[in-house]
Amino acid sequence: MDIDLFKSTPDDQIEMMLMTMHMDKPGATSGNEGGGSLPYDDNTPMMSNDSNENNGTSSSPSQKQTSMAAMREMIFRIAAMQPIYIDPEAVKPPKRRNVRISKDPQSIAARHRRERISERIRILQRLVPGGTKMDTASMLDEAIHYVKFLKSQVQTLERSAINNNNRPVPPPVSTGIGYPSGYSFAGHQLHHMNAAPHHNVQQYSDSDA
Repeated sequence: MDIDLFKSTPDDQIEMMLMTMHMDKPGATSGNEGGGSLPYDDNTPMMSNDSNENNGTSSSPSQKQTSMAAMREMIFRIAAMQPIYIDPEAVKPPKRRNVRISKDPQSIAARHRRERISERIRILQRLVPGGTKMDTASMLDEAIHYVKFLKSQVQTLERSAINNNNRPVPPPVSTGIGYPSGYSFAGHQLHHMNAAPHHNVQQYSDSDA
């Protein structure tokens, strides 16, 4: 299975990891019949070591939570590196057939509000890794974890940029031929070439005298 995971596309990798997380979750087989969703524990930490839970009674659930958190982070890292393209036709509401549409202003406003919410949910499903494979509640829960992960990545990049800006600029390093790295050797040659004719003219004038 590991070989197939590396050979598959990123979308297939995410789907296989989601299936593995679902299989590893306790009680997943009994609580997911007919739903087609992949529920996750709300209290599962994003990046947790669970170093304080070393008791024999809680070692197995703790290890499973740690494994799920690590797998979720791996899924998020794969998804964050993939380009995102959302087909506008895919998020449009389905066409209503043989349905009587009320002309009441309040009913029309409520219907438009529901359509906007449904469209945003369909867009969010395509932004969240594996969101199209979950029901709405599970997808929203996974979206919270994904936003927290992206926020932590942004904070890490900001700290790295600040540290790079605060580093002192190193002095010029010698190139080994007597000139510093910022020295223009071509300019030095050009200066001597321009000065050479004046020296020759002075020599000819002295010989004529």
